[in-house]
Amino acid sequence: MRKSIDFISVIEACSLVDLGFSGQKFTWTNKRGIHHRIWKRLDRALANDTWLEKMPQTTITHLPTVGSDHCPLLMEMCLKEEHHIKYFKFLNCWTDQPNFLEAVKTCWDRSIEGNCMWKFHQKLKRLSKYS
Repeated sequence: MRKSIDFISVIEACSLVDLGFSGQKFTWTNKRGIHHRIWKRLDRALANDTWLEKMPQTTITHLPTVGSDHCPLLMEMCLKEEHHIKYFKFLNCWTDQPNFLEAVKTCWDRSIEGNCMWKFHQKLKRLSKYS
């Protein structure tokens, strides 16, 4: 019991939270006969606030057990996409590059469908990848 209290204290001190799960309810079994079998959820995924801010869509799935008394946990993560505007920056030193005009011409000559501002935006985006 003392070790459990110590473990819980560390979880609280580190501000960790259980990520929850989907799938079967238990992650461990003692694999004994039907009348003496014990099922528990021993395996868990814990995360702190920083993790949750960067990867809020983290999910845990309890997968079916194969040959072990523990079931594997599948953790799927998605980075939180930063929604900030990336502005095109033109540097005068680019014009000193020998292939500058060729790169601009290549980006501008490829056809794009859409309205004028969409075309302009796409061509600038292409050009920015040359830098």
